[in-house]
Amino acid sequence: MSESVLYPSLGLSAIDFIRTAYGLVLLATLVSMLPHARRYFLSERWGGYAQRGPWVDPLQNPVALPVLLAVWMAAAFALITGRGVVPGALINFLLCHYFFVQMRWKGVLRGMGAPGFIAYWLGAAVLLIEYTRRFAPDLLGLGLLVLQVDFAFIMLSAGAYKFSAGYRQNDGMEFGLVNPEWGYWTRFWGRRRPSGWWFRLFNELAWGTEIAAALLMLWPPTRFLGGILILVSFVFIATQIRLGFLCEMVIVCSVIFAQPGSLVDTWLSGILPGAQAPAVSAAAPLVNDALRAGLWAYLVLLPLVRAGLAYNFHMKKALPGSLQRAFDAYTNLFGLIIWRVFSADITNFFVLIYEERPGGTRLLVSRWGRSLRYMQVAESIAVTSLFTTLKYYPSNNALFTSRLLRYARTVPHRSDSVLVFQYVSIQKRETCFAAVTAVEYLVDTTQRSVVECVVDSRVPVREAAGPSPIHEGGQPGSYVPLRR
Repeated sequence: MSESVLYPSLGLSAIDFIRTAYGLVLLATLVSMLPHARRYFLSERWGGYAQRGPWVDPLQNPVALPVLLAVWMAAAFALITGRGVVPGALINFLLCHYFFVQMRWKGVLRGMGAPGFIAYWLGAAVLLIEYTRRFAPDLLGLGLLVLQVDFAFIMLSAGAYKFSAGYRQNDGMEFGLVNPEWGYWTRFWGRRRPSGWWFRLFNELAWGTEIAAALLMLWPPTRFLGGILILVSFVFIATQIRLGFLCEMVIVCSVIFAQPGSLVDTWLSGILPGAQAPAVSAAAPLVNDALRAGLWAYLVLLPLVRAGLAYNFHMKKALPGSLQRAFDAYTNLFGLIIWRVFSADITNFFVLIYEERPGGTRLLVSRWGRSLRYMQVAESIAVTSLFTTLKYYPSNNALFTSRLLRYARTVPHRSDSVLVFQYVSIQKRETCFAAVTAVEYLVDTTQRSVVECVVDSRVPVREAAGPSPIHEGGQPGSYVPLRR
């Protein structure tokens, strides 16, 4: 295979579009989080979601917060305006890596889940593209190849997981569509018959499209078709599911596959006709040599790493001794995960939060989709992740309790009140969906106590959903099962 076929390329308009669109969506993401910044970006020492520690408190504190947000927004403006692009892209990448990768296992926010992960991945892509086109043009093709293969494996992993987690048994998209934490049109879809053909179609397309697109992306002549499949599918998802700016960022990711002369490239050239290549500047040869070696090493290791993740998760086995520790360190450094977005384990329940005052009066706090706090996707991720702890680490109740208390302290309530977290299971009936309260957790933040009250013992909150392959993990940040 010739080098011109192996290495992808992008037109100037496509590159400018990717950078500018990402900058706009990044800025919109940061602006939308401003009212919630004290929770999202502060340590629990100052009332935030992050677990306090010597590597967290110095950065996630009230003094550093406004400086951090100002710098982050300035980086977004640099990407939008095309001025100071590489420094801006580098600053954004470092902040995304810290908050969305390093903090994934160290806070209630869970690195903002899939939206955070894609913001980090696309930030890394923009940095790589913009650096190579300015300082190492001979590495741009290799960089694009690494990005395309990496993105293809993300989609392949996500599709394979959906296939194994219940989508083939028609347990998948429908839960998200009727779930008030996630869906826009919950009343409409909630009135549909669970066994209806539309849900079957959505579920088959969900896993099938991701796997088909991934395979197309891995074969040079069909790269563009794979990107188009993902682009179209996420345009539809954006109209149905509350995911912040995840869908828009994935759509931008798909443009990385729009080679010169393709329909997307031609369209972008029409709306961005003045795109020009930046001047090439000299860079230290050692830097570019190190980048070349790093890109090739990442590319060669990528299939092995993905196989290792599948081995840990699906085979429920660990790699030998120190190899597993090195493997976990590598995957956590680069944020390599099995993308388990929208499996039934995550979407077949929702949580209602009440403030219960003396005398038993309850006031609903979590008005999903109807209040400033509870219409944020980050809030849905935080609350859902709290309660998936029950499924991922069922024997580690201390982990669940500590996370729940940390979250509860961020919920405004009277000192003489308790907070009630009501776990509501979504059940399929013959003609409709039903919401069944399974358990209530009474949280007293003053006494630092959590009391579990079972309402319906027929709903196992600590077990996987149906055919789901999840198992109890040994520790956050690894798919290795718990050794008993």
